[in-house]
Amino acid sequence: MRLFLYEMKKIFSWKLILLVLLVNLLMFKVLLEFDLEYFPNGRPAGDDFKIEQHIISKYGATMDEEEFLDLQATYEEEVAKADAFLANDPKAIAVEMDSYENFRDFDYGNEEKMAYHDEMFFNSEEDFPWVLQAYEGYLERYQHKEKALVANMKGATPAQKKRYEQLLEEEKFAVYTDTVTSNFKSYKTSMAIVIFLSVAILISPIFLRDVNAGVVPLQYSSKKGRSVYRTKWLAGLVSSILIASILLILYMTLYATNDTSSHFDLPLYTFGWDYFWYDITFLQYITLSIAVIFGMSVLLSILTMAISSLVPNTIVLIAVQIVIMFVMIAGGATVIINNLINIWYAQAFVPSVLTIFAVVTILVAGFVWRREGKRDIA
Repeated sequence: MRLFLYEMKKIFSWKLILLVLLVNLLMFKVLLEFDLEYFPNGRPAGDDFKIEQHIISKYGATMDEEEFLDLQATYEEEVAKADAFLANDPKAIAVEMDSYENFRDFDYGNEEKMAYHDEMFFNSEEDFPWVLQAYEGYLERYQHKEKALVANMKGATPAQKKRYEQLLEEEKFAVYTDTVTSNFKSYKTSMAIVIFLSVAILISPIFLRDVNAGVVPLQYSSKKGRSVYRTKWLAGLVSSILIASILLILYMTLYATNDTSSHFDLPLYTFGWDYFWYDITFLQYITLSIAVIFGMSVLLSILTMAISSLVPNTIVLIAVQIVIMFVMIAGGATVIINNLINIWYAQAFVPSVLTIFAVVTILVAGFVWRREGKRDIA
């Protein structure tokens, strides 16, 4: 236990901790902060999110005909408010846009009307142009809910087409926008990149540090002998689990400030634009994403320890790690994490890639272990 704690102490040296903190602060500013500070990002996303939080509490994941009529009545109430404002606005009257119908369906070739329209959208404190536009989106999605699925069948693979047909047959239609899901997809991808970098930085020197210091022969000739090697692996594995868990808790706590809990119980098929292979809820999707990021982080730490045990010097270690981090970021985070169960990829694609990653990592680690057991230290 004393040796294990000593190895843990070496891994969590103040220099490495400082470097990991600096990387996290920099990456937070570059990658993560935007998805927290600017969520929902402008208009109409902000209006969509606000309306969704209201109507989710009323209608839940689905909307029937009665609920649609209720939503339409709410929309008409908002139209009446807009009509009242426009009917009393001298500028609207001057350009013959004294009702919402005239405001919405105007002649785009008329410069005066165009100028007033743009002023109300972009330079006015009135919310009705954006709010009513958002409501119209919900109404149109309900009225044409089947068309989106039918349209996606064109050019779809047989497996994708079967999934679309299943959703159509079971009447599982998109009711809400992708405001929340697209934000989380962007956030979790960035979060994965930061965690992968942190794990690599922390674990990379674990074996090479002692090689450079020339203490490996002394370690192997001690009472502990080659068990020192196993202890290092255990310390590295525990350290990677610890750092990945801490960062996941930290960044998901920050994500909670986006106040998306209103959407947690919604099935993924209720969100627009993207379609998924499985009918899980948004909260289950978040949980799955966290689990995959954690699992990939642990596998990365094992691969990193194997590399640290194989390379002859720091320069080679850095060169190899650059290649691995490129693959982890471009492939692991941007493709796998970002599109876990997205229908645009074959259903077996992500599980296959993760399985290959796990098998390769285990094989490399196994080779290193066998090599170390036979290596002559003298």
